[in-house]
Amino acid sequence: MYKWVKGNSYNRVATIYSGNITLNVPCINFFNGAKWCVIGIDYDNKKIGIKVVTKEDIENKTFPDDAINKVSIGKSFIRICNKSIIKEISKTTKKGAKGDKYPVTFNQKEKLLEIDLNSTL
Repeated sequence: MYKWVKGNSYNRVATIYSGNITLNVPCINFFNGAKWCVIGIDYDNKKIGIKVVTKEDIENKTFPDDAINKVSIGKSFIRICNKSIIKEISKTTKKGAKGDKYPVTFNQKEKLLEIDLNSTL
């Protein structure tokens, strides 16, 4: 009898490089054609929150203009380029951004993706 091994096709993963955060395909549905996002850091729990910014959010000035980040969506990735946020992440993790992979979950209450910096994959 076979015991099926857990696959990773549906796991949400963030890779943090020196100049960007790259999210894998399972994260794409959350963005659903979005062009902007905001990123927050929970320093106490070592988590990154990524929230989609809608056109209405921009029109209503829901977020400060200088907090909004452009999102690049490809067929197999989402990329958010922001060196200043990467520096903050490096301070939080106490290591450089060298392509480490982190688990990503969806926070239903806050309606955002959370990157858990406490454990690498």
